[in-house]
Amino acid sequence: MKEPTLPYLERSPRGSSADRAPLVVLLHGRGAEAKTIFSIQGMLDSRFHVLAITAPYPSAIGGWEWFQPHAETGDGEIGDANRFGEAEAKLTSDLEIHIERLKAKNSPLFLWGFSQGAAMALIIGLRGTIKTTGIVPMSGFLPSPIETRWKHWNTAVHALIAHGSNDEVLPPASSRHTQAFLESKGIPTEYYEYKGPHKMSLNAIAYINNWILRLSGLEPISV
Repeated sequence: MKEPTLPYLERSPRGSSADRAPLVVLLHGRGAEAKTIFSIQGMLDSRFHVLAITAPYPSAIGGWEWFQPHAETGDGEIGDANRFGEAEAKLTSDLEIHIERLKAKNSPLFLWGFSQGAAMALIIGLRGTIKTTGIVPMSGFLPSPIETRWKHWNTAVHALIAHGSNDEVLPPASSRHTQAFLESKGIPTEYYEYKGPHKMSLNAIAYINNWILRLSGLEPISV
């Protein structure tokens, strides 16, 4: 069996059959790494199988990022498909390896990304190469090539878009735009706005946790 190429952290499920446990893949934002977002695993249902994956490119601000580093900033990160093509291929391949390794082909799969990681969750989930139950783009954005160049989208996936009301890095309008696009393609989409800046709030984590439980057919915990 092939080995994954991207570093990762893993938490095995408890109290449920491993081959049926929801597989929740966490994708960090720019300037972070797997352990940054993996820190929330203790707040997630113990029945989840949790993976956190580190992005492939060193970031100029420290840590790692999912988009090919360029000297320019801003719209170049969103508009140039070459910025994420290689990362998409690497992540898709690694997810296939993890699914085979964990015998999780029949398990619900959720891609939960923050900021840049949210964009990657959208890319993988909407591409449809990997069968995905749900995507959770959190405080992120929809890369414009998905809208302007793609011809087909995975309409079988469910989406929960979450964003902080006082996000100083990416305004909530970016997630509202994503919501409108997904809904225009017939993708079941929910928008959840929480109080706070460009961070993952405890309330948002609890809400997403229960959303994953519901889509997995498991009894939700109370918020």
